[in-house]
Amino acid sequence: MTPPIADSVQTQQAESEVVDVRQTSCCIVGGGPGGAMLALSLARRGVPVTLLEMHKDFDREFRGDTIHPSVMEILDQIGLADKLHEIPHTKVTGPTIQFADGPFRPFDLGRLKTRFPDFSNSLPAKPPGIRNSN
Repeated sequence: MTPPIADSVQTQQAESEVVDVRQTSCCIVGGGPGGAMLALSLARRGVPVTLLEMHKDFDREFRGDTIHPSVMEILDQIGLADKLHEIPHTKVTGPTIQFADGPFRPFDLGRLKTRFPDFSNSLPAKPPGIRNSN
């Protein structure tokens, strides 16, 4: 009789299939903000990078759906803010909460001394230029 652990390993091995083999100098696992920025920084310096992400898109279930002004400043510093603004999106300077005696704005990003005094949101699930390798 095969022990249950061996059955589990055999099942996992049967489900795992090598689809592609590639060689790289640097493999980054995880295409979140940190992994994506690291991959971009290294690639711009000439390091061959492979960025692995298990999700096929940037669905809002696990990715943020807003880009804050401080992040836009960083994206501007690395030359991506203008390209990002070319993608259709909504700009929001802050929430407005309706009360019985009128609207209340707890904060207004429009008062910030920055080139990007708003949240950018409603970006597409798959930004242009992102390539999936299956």
